[in-house]
Amino acid sequence: MSRSPLQVFIVEDSPLVRDRLDAAVVAAGGIVVGHSEAANDAIAGLATAQPDLIIIDIQLRAGTGFEVLSALQTTAGESSATKIVLTNHASAEYRDRSFQLGADAFFDKSSETSQLLELIHKLAA
Repeated sequence: MSRSPLQVFIVEDSPLVRDRLDAAVVAAGGIVVGHSEAANDAIAGLATAQPDLIIIDIQLRAGTGFEVLSALQTTAGESSATKIVLTNHASAEYRDRSFQLGADAFFDKSSETSQLLELIHKLAA
């Protein structure tokens, strides 16, 4: 019996980063089930998408990734998705807050993107 491919929802307002993440998910054998550039859109999209993995940027076009994580916590019974924060704002304060709000991993865009890509491949395998 074959497993369904890894389903990924990307919350990211940079088209360049979003395209790279899309390519990485597809290369790993997963599928992108949704995108959002704003917190409210992400929260609404995630309510119906039910992905296996959610990649969340902190600074969004409107709102923040913290709002998305917080909303996911209130619906935690429904979401077993792995939540990964990928941000240029990789301060200890942001890292701590992300984990307090239920993030499973936290990566700095400038120096840890390769670790995120490895994790995507691992989850998709």
